Amino acid sequence: MTSNCYIIDTSSLIELNKYNPMDVYPGVWAKIEQLINSNRLVAPKEVFNEIEQTDDSLSAWSKTQSKMFIEPTIRQIKIVKDILDKYPSLIKIDRRYDADPWVIALAIDLIDNPQQTLHTIKRIVVT
Repeated sequence: MTSNCYIIDTSSLIELNKYNPMDVYPGVWAKIEQLINSNRLVAPKEVFNEIEQTDDSLSAWSKTQSKMFIEPTIRQIKIVKDILDKYPSLIKIDRRYDADPWVIALAIDLIDNPQQTLHTIKRIVVT
């Protein structure tokens, strides 16, 4: 048996909210919350920081989804450093937050350190 775990970036959440607003499509957001509550949808804390730059429904919603946002580990910090050493243009210097390398680092960390379960977990980056 295989289940999917999704690592999502900021733009995916913004676009989801843009085309499926929470007040119009509550069922979509209920399904998203089910994924979060079952640990099948995660994002690095840096995604939360990017979302917090706006004062809108997505920002308010993200404040209620603490289980979704993963604090960086020492290993993820090292992975981000390695990524940026190889691909420095991945981030924009003028931006306060830039979650993309953190999304990649979280995915690598989750893939390299698989959880011991009775079934296979497939990690998928959503961007």
